[in-house]
Amino acid sequence: MLVKPIVKISRVLVFFLLSGLLLPCSALLFRAEAVYAATRYVTPSAEVVVRTGQGNEFKIIGMVKDGAAVDLLQEGDAYAMVRLSDGREGWMLKRFLSAAPPLSTVVASLRAENEKMKQREMEQTQQFDEISAMLKKTESKLASILTERDQIKTDYQNLREDTADVILIKEDMLQATRENELLVQKMAALQEENNTLTKDNSINWFLAGGGVLLVGMFIGRLSSASRKRKSSLL
Repeated sequence: MLVKPIVKISRVLVFFLLSGLLLPCSALLFRAEAVYAATRYVTPSAEVVVRTGQGNEFKIIGMVKDGAAVDLLQEGDAYAMVRLSDGREGWMLKRFLSAAPPLSTVVASLRAENEKMKQREMEQTQQFDEISAMLKKTESKLASILTERDQIKTDYQNLREDTADVILIKEDMLQATRENELLVQKMAALQEENNTLTKDNSINWFLAGGGVLLVGMFIGRLSSASRKRKSSLL
């Protein structure tokens, strides 16, 4: 008679012992699954209830709107354990979950991406305009530099020609200076010759004058001598 109660008590103790071991293990499993939770989206519906267990008899802990994103923690036959955005965890009907985001979310995402693309396009257009303006300025500067280069080449060519003309003029001046020096030397020689000739002419005129005087004196003496002879004859 005492054996049966002891057996029952042993079974109860084993049950509670196993329960105490299984509950922490399940919690660990849930936590492990939470680390690898996948994102799911609530499919079109007004609102979907989230309960504490798998069934309508369990308490409702929240309502999930259409398109809301939840973390999938565990899947059952008809229910799935999820984590809400505020961190609460519960069970909801699995048929209301979808791996694909709802159309409204897709449209919103596409619109946001479109706005980003428009913004990028505007920024790229602005950058292109700035680069185009810089390119025009660069082309203008290049044209100005080329014009200055051509002007410098022209000035250099003119300078070379002017230098050549200056060299020719300098050579002509040197030649004229040499010729002038030769002319001065010739004029000096001619002046010297003229002075010599002038002296010679003076001497000649002096000699001529002296000769005339002597001839006059000689003629005078002859005249006086002839007069004396005539007077003596008389």
